[in-house]
Amino acid sequence: MVIEREIEFKQLLDSDSYTSIKTQYFNNQTPFKQVNYYIDTVDFQIQSQKMALRIREKADGTFELTLKVPDTVGLLEYNARFHMQPAENMILEPSDIDDDIREVLEQRHVQLDALKILGALTTYRLETQTDGGLLILDHSLYLGTEDYELEFEVRDFEVGQQAFNNLLAQLKLSPIVPKNKVQRFFEYQRKHQ
Repeated sequence: MVIEREIEFKQLLDSDSYTSIKTQYFNNQTPFKQVNYYIDTVDFQIQSQKMALRIREKADGTFELTLKVPDTVGLLEYNARFHMQPAENMILEPSDIDDDIREVLEQRHVQLDALKILGALTTYRLETQTDGGLLILDHSLYLGTEDYELEFEVRDFEVGQQAFNNLLAQLKLSPIVPKNKVQRFFEYQRKHQ
């Protein structure tokens, strides 16, 4: 079990901006694939507390369970290995959840015996380290739609925010803070059920 602080800045992109940034910053890279399986109760006990729970299938074929919890700056990420192949609509047993993650969910009064994988999102990701932080370019596919996103992961909020704003200005993009992937996924799912 690893606990990390995630501080990141994000910008939704259109297809043209995605292609331009890909050419400028990631020209010789091939994207790697990640699949996120989003977990919640059918009445969204996790999301209603601004948390997110997912299983990520990584490029190397391993699985990681992550709980993201809002913190004073950024998010606290609780990461643990997950031991079985996830699938959409899979019902999870409380024993399937890492002990530390289960404890956080219990403290937040999440009904552990009602956890279910409610859907999956596939991301094709590019990453490059810059002086200011990790620059990430994502192309995500879910529920018959797609979107593009630029992310910038940093260690220091204020320094990172300035560097990200400078990058957006250089790319001639107006800063717009998007919803995160899990929010966009569930919002789209609710609209198109």
